[in-house]
Amino acid sequence: MRSRTLGAIMLAAAIGGATWGVPAPTTASGLIIRTDEQPPSVDDAKSDLDAARAEFEAAQKTEAAAQRRAEKASQAAHDAERRANRAEARAERARAESKDAAASSSDAREELGRLAAHAYANNAELGRLAALGAAVDPQQFQRRSNSISELMRVQDTLVREAAESRANAANAAQRAQGQAEAAAAASADAQQLEQEAKAALDEAAAAAQDAESALAEVKQVYEAAQEAAREREAEREREAAEENPSRGDRGEEPTQDEPTGSGEFIMPSSGPITSPYGMRVHPLTGVYKLHSGTDFGASCGATVSAASAGTVESAEYAGAYGNQVTISHGVINGLDVTTTYNHLSSFAVSAGQSVSTGDQIGSVGTTGSSTGCHLHFEVLVNGEFTNPMSWLP
Repeated sequence: MRSRTLGAIMLAAAIGGATWGVPAPTTASGLIIRTDEQPPSVDDAKSDLDAARAEFEAAQKTEAAAQRRAEKASQAAHDAERRANRAEARAERARAESKDAAASSSDAREELGRLAAHAYANNAELGRLAALGAAVDPQQFQRRSNSISELMRVQDTLVREAAESRANAANAAQRAQGQAEAAAAASADAQQLEQEAKAALDEAAAAAQDAESALAEVKQVYEAAQEAAREREAEREREAAEENPSRGDRGEEPTQDEPTGSGEFIMPSSGPITSPYGMRVHPLTGVYKLHSGTDFGASCGATVSAASAGTVESAEYAGAYGNQVTISHGVINGLDVTTTYNHLSSFAVSAGQSVSTGDQIGSVGTTGSSTGCHLHFEVLVNGEFTNPMSWLP
């Protein structure tokens, strides 16, 4: 099912009496996405919008948390890989040292064997000479025997030390190899965690994107529902105005003896006058009637100021007038004077509040029965509409 569009909601608002029974699709968390088969009220659309916004914010938090976990996992994997590389380098050095120690031990043993053979041969030669009665110096014989024995002892010591060094190097190589294997396993685990964290981040990012799309979609439905509600309200107001033109555009001509002011008010808006007080053809209904105020063509959001000091009687939505502020200025020159400021986009005051001349009371808008951004300004004297321009400079 596709989501509702502005045109679809407006059509549903116009025909009104259709039967809607097809279940609406939902998001992964159960958020209802209202469709062409289920036109929402403004309250329902607002509820959907709040839920979509909450879901989007939650998805953003989940994505941020996943991003942090992925960054930590990536750093941990990098650190583990560096540790594994260092451990492997140590193991490689230990293996090289063990190999060198083994070679040295083997060389020492070979040298000891050669010395032993040589010593044996020398002693045997001296012994044969002595047996044949040759002149052999006993002291020289003894010194040579002692030298050979000492040399053999030293060489044997070197061989033993070489063997110990070989054993120690072999043990160190085994330990270094074990550490390298453990570091490599830890690095592999860290890389696996990094991959899982990245996958979780991708999933969270996709969920956040889906939630953002859903939010935009539901926001469009909400705005369309608001527009449809405004159109329905404006239509009701137009129908009511046709039956009872007691406010706003009145059906009768202005009286000749309308009370007038002395120009002591200030302009409530800086915009140009786009529609003066007086008889005109209503731009929405096409009916010729009294336009009970003066329109200022300011842009939406522009400041609306109190024309004179007074007390705010109301600041509320008023049907065709949209958002309206009413200010009582009390008795001026024996006349009870009230001003109204209509179609506002927002309020800057509330009922019961005192205002001074020029204070901001709201912002220009196009709420209610309005064809565009403007301020509809009215002056009522003793409860009757009068031309605002007679009170303005």
